[in-house]
Amino acid sequence: MMMILKYTLVSVAIVVLLLFLFRIHSALSEPRLQLWHTYIPEELSTEELESATWGDYTAREEQVFAAVRVHVSDKLPLATRTKLNRYYEGSLIYPPHFEHDWNRSFILEPEGDVLGVAVFLHGLTDSPYTLRHVAMHYTKRGFVSIGLRVPEHGTVPAALAHAQWEHWMAATRMAVREAQKRNPSQVPLHLVGFSNGAALALKYTLDSLQDASLRRPDQLVLMSPLVGVVPLARFAGLAALPAVFPAFAKAA
Repeated sequence: MMMILKYTLVSVAIVVLLLFLFRIHSALSEPRLQLWHTYIPEELSTEELESATWGDYTAREEQVFAAVRVHVSDKLPLATRTKLNRYYEGSLIYPPHFEHDWNRSFILEPEGDVLGVAVFLHGLTDSPYTLRHVAMHYTKRGFVSIGLRVPEHGTVPAALAHAQWEHWMAATRMAVREAQKRNPSQVPLHLVGFSNGAALALKYTLDSLQDASLRRPDQLVLMSPLVGVVPLARFAGLAALPAVFPAFAKAA
């Protein structure tokens, strides 16, 4: 019996080692990392977000995008300064050149009486851009529309390598606090979430059932909600394990 257990453990260890080596090999064979894969801007921390105002968040957001310009856009190697590189100032798709940079958090005010307030939460690897038309639709119908740029999004891909859901929830609570500030007459509050944003909206709502200090939404609108994740998804982060060694940073 002990021999069977011993061989089983050795076999498992060999399989784990082979998988780890395969992941290292696949990471090393991927394209060379660019500046936007290595620079990580500093967002407000989870603790700071718990007491932050919308003004605090957007002020730091401005600093974050300014830092991306300094550390990424201004330092791009000549070979990456192409018309289709969103980080190149001369690009056709450089976000700050557009009339409205929808990578940023936004607030849209209705022209008449305020009939409601809605908070919009975009999806994973996404930005407020994808929910802008839904927000405009709400605003035309008398709602204040608050579009949150979820932390680590809309800036550089490297930021997502260190993202934590607790950070996103703290930002969601901050956005709802702003909604409450703009809701003195207690008109309906809607949470509108797409994909991962729908998961954040649902989690906030469940939390509000247990915490009286959280304003409970009157309506949830969940689009393609990311709430049916298979149990094995919890192990997805293991693919980034080789990144603990700088030489294998691509794995992240």
